[in-house]
Amino acid sequence: MQITQGVSVGLAALRRNKLRSVLTTLGIVIGIATVVAVVSLGGGAEHIVLAEMEKMGAASMIICFRPSHIEREDGVYVRNNTTEQLEYEDGDFILEKCPNITNVLVTSGERDFLVRHKRTDQTLQVEGVTPAYQAVQNWYVEHGRFLSENDIERRDTVCVIGSKVRKNLFHGADPIGLEVKIGDERFTVIGVMKEKGSQLWDDGWDDRVIIPFSTMRTRFLNPGWSGVGHIRVQAGSFEQVDQALMELKIALRQRHISEKYFRFFTLKEAIKQLGSTSRTIQVLLGGVAALALFVGGIGIMNIMLVSVTERTREIGLRKAIGAKRRDILIQFLIEAIVLSLCGGFIGVFIGVGLVYATVNILTTFVMKGVTWPVVVSFQAMLIAFSVSACIGIFFGLYPANKAANLMPTEALRHD
Repeated sequence: MQITQGVSVGLAALRRNKLRSVLTTLGIVIGIATVVAVVSLGGGAEHIVLAEMEKMGAASMIICFRPSHIEREDGVYVRNNTTEQLEYEDGDFILEKCPNITNVLVTSGERDFLVRHKRTDQTLQVEGVTPAYQAVQNWYVEHGRFLSENDIERRDTVCVIGSKVRKNLFHGADPIGLEVKIGDERFTVIGVMKEKGSQLWDDGWDDRVIIPFSTMRTRFLNPGWSGVGHIRVQAGSFEQVDQALMELKIALRQRHISEKYFRFFTLKEAIKQLGSTSRTIQVLLGGVAALALFVGGIGIMNIMLVSVTERTREIGLRKAIGAKRRDILIQFLIEAIVLSLCGGFIGVFIGVGLVYATVNILTTFVMKGVTWPVVVSFQAMLIAFSVSACIGIFFGLYPANKAANLMPTEALRHD
């Protein structure tokens, strides 16, 4: 029997029993739709998170800070009572001693202050930084200028504001050269940052006021405290992060008693954790899909056995006029594969529809304003069709073999 003829016979058998065929393929449809939807939605979510991480700064960033608790050798966390603090001078030392680190940012950490302009006031995050802030945080001035080394050295009372600060305090007017009052101190606005925004979480980037690190220390912090909030460094590339982290730890070990009093965080580590979490979720949901496919395969086997019983006389007649065992085997095997592939095709169609519907619901009612890319994985679709064909072969082989082994005389006597 030719393959095209077998497919034609298989489709004819499906058309004769439409409802039965649809119910039989339901498990295949659910399983394939789940695979396509999960992989596609997971790809879109991962794309959003990676884009947000890139907004926070390049993926080559390393953050170092002094935690309130540290882990002992026995795994127990205890209060960090050491007098060791990250210092402003650490930044220059790190940049000098670490060849794989291209930029070093020293910050005071964010603190909430009441910021006023004329009769308008708002509680905003104020952060003291060094000039490397733009490069490390991947956030640049749109209007005016950023803080300079001279501003740091002179401890100038100047500031750079986010786009929302300009909108809320200055009502969209040009703020360059105008004054704002941070706490009880007057600052002159010298720049406005580009709108950064956030799709998943609001870190208040555009509601932020940035001032020189030295000014923050002398005007707002404890005069006796010489430490810094964070040191954020940028490796030369994503691939150099691990080596840069090792160099950073060695540099801090030279400047302080030990690097164990400080904690290090890399976006590379977060990306790995994201990928691991995404894979875990996909495996779990993939297990559900596999169960649905297995049930669907059993349904195909069952319906093919019923079909063999119903068509026993047809099989006997075909064998009587010369059909070989192989021809009968191929015919019923093709029918099972066609049945399974039809379920796979419908499942892919429904899976893609589920992706678009889910994204539309999430962005309309749950995550308003988020641009969620619909990443339909053609690889997942190809795998889905392949799995459908394999299910048809695996679960259709036994019924096809049973049909092929029927003796013509016995089959013709079947009522």
